[in-house]
Amino acid sequence: MADLLLKKGKIVFIDGVREGDVVIDKGVIVEITSEYKGPADRVIECQDKVIFPGVVDAHVHMRVPGSEYKEDFTTGSMAAISGGVTSFLDMPNNIPPIISKKMLSEKRSLIDGNSFANYGLFFGATDDNVEELKRISNVPGLKVYMGETTGNLIVRKDETLEEIFSYTSKNFPVVVHAESQECLDRFSAEYSGEDARSRVDFHSVVRPPECAREAVKHVLHIAKKFDARVHIAHASSAEEIDVIRKFKSDKVTCEVTPHHLAFDLSTYDRLGSRAKVNPPLRSREDVDALWAAINDGTVDAVASDHAPHLLKEKDGAYEQCPAGFPGVETILPVMLDAVNHGLLNLDRAAQLLSSGPARIFGIQGKGQIAVGYDADIVIVDMDLEKEVTNAAMLTKCAWTPWDGIKLKGWPIMTIMGGEVTYEGGKFVSSKRGKELTFRSPDAL
Repeated sequence: MADLLLKKGKIVFIDGVREGDVVIDKGVIVEITSEYKGPADRVIECQDKVIFPGVVDAHVHMRVPGSEYKEDFTTGSMAAISGGVTSFLDMPNNIPPIISKKMLSEKRSLIDGNSFANYGLFFGATDDNVEELKRISNVPGLKVYMGETTGNLIVRKDETLEEIFSYTSKNFPVVVHAESQECLDRFSAEYSGEDARSRVDFHSVVRPPECAREAVKHVLHIAKKFDARVHIAHASSAEEIDVIRKFKSDKVTCEVTPHHLAFDLSTYDRLGSRAKVNPPLRSREDVDALWAAINDGTVDAVASDHAPHLLKEKDGAYEQCPAGFPGVETILPVMLDAVNHGLLNLDRAAQLLSSGPARIFGIQGKGQIAVGYDADIVIVDMDLEKEVTNAAMLTKCAWTPWDGIKLKGWPIMTIMGGEVTYEGGKFVSSKRGKELTFRSPDAL
């Protein structure tokens, strides 16, 4: 007897959508068939609903340790599960940053038993901690910041980058926040007058696509030298995409965010200082270039870059307010809405949100609806339309840049390891997630 049967739904595979039944036992998908006739402890009727693989959000900032007042592993993971995200990868720019084996172990102890979703923890790179890379294990990758952003993590030396790629080429991917600090400093000095700095959209002026393009081109040349795996985080402009496309291979991957796919420079008029994010919002032409890259296969994943800050921080003066949007609980609805608007199809959405991130980071048993895979699944109603509101958000920061915007296509049930955990707008299980298991690139 099976534990759970998902009956007569539109199943989203990596190569298309087909109607059928998904049979789950002991937390694993054991059969996918046009009609299952055996017994099951629970049957969920999925007629006119979509059976979607649980989202793997490969870029979040849950703010632990050091900024728990903005988010913590419990609130952030609850937000994730409510939005159909069953696994997330957390970034290392904490207080203090995760740059040693000791700090990584301490962070693991903080999340253990406190996350409703499955998780992985990135390790951070500095100019002085390359030896620490050889002491850590089971991380999705190494995060390299080439430009200053939230926190003080940054790698400035080319010799450090070469040493990093020489080692990681046989171990794990390098994820790069690619904005050239030298370029950022140059533009900051050029636009140093008070008039410029009083403008809400100054952020997009002082961090232009040129700085991102310079960093992407530079780091891809180094990665190529060592035949290493490199993943460009939150690509945001046509200039970056042009460079990535030229270097594209199985070892060169990139992600984009929902906010860079949906918002442009005009969003400053709606959100004011809340629209400050790194990399900044770009032109409509850049947005169109990102969508073209999704459709031609240049983009491998969509990640939220969930970066919660309180509204009292975001609503301050431009130069003092922190950069970042919350987004882990809206990433799936935003992409489903895009499907409903004909911008991509459901199987491409599943590739970007689930199987793509799992492939890039070697996550075992996740990202697909396939026999033998973990039963991390989202039931979706593609016809459900509702307005996003700050009041409905579960993130501790209690706001969203999509406030007041209607989206069509919503998750209505989240299944973790074969157990229904979120249904009807509430948690129905206390099940906790586990640390993900990562394979080295050589094992992929």
